Amino acid sequence: MQCPRTATPLTKVNVGKVAVYVSEKTGGVFLTNQTLALFESGEEARGQALARHLSQFHHPLPSIDARVNCPTCSETVMLRRYYSPLHVVEIDECPGCGGIWLDTGELKKLQSLMLNAKERAMLRQHLLAEHRPVSIEGMPHLRDSQRKEFNKIDRLLDLADWLIQG
Repeated sequence: MQCPRTATPLTKVNVGKVAVYVSEKTGGVFLTNQTLALFESGEEARGQALARHLSQFHHPLPSIDARVNCPTCSETVMLRRYYSPLHVVEIDECPGCGGIWLDTGELKKLQSLMLNAKERAMLRQHLLAEHRPVSIEGMPHLRDSQRKEFNKIDRLLDLADWLIQG
């Protein structure tokens, strides 16, 4: 595999039994499908180890806005999209294999934006309180009270029938 930015070979590195491919020229990293979630927390040892390893290869890139091809699907152009909910960090994702390319410094940014378990619980409670379903009740109808009376009369007649039968 080759770096999508510089076309130099990527180095395979195992971080906690998970293979990632690092560009030693740019400090970028290629993660296979659905492995980004394993590294997005800066509190876990695996995420810290990868961020520390990538920090030694930090080199400025000519243009991050240029579209790049996927290292595994060489003919597929990767899509540039926001990964963080605050729309701060853009990542490159392959529509074919689901692989993700993070340019230099993007992993560190993601880790700084991720919420810990306590912060996620607090945010969940805040959002639930803010977006409670609204109940809308219409004006009472004249026949609503009559229906209640009919229900009472029906229950009384059912009880009388049961007493007579029993």
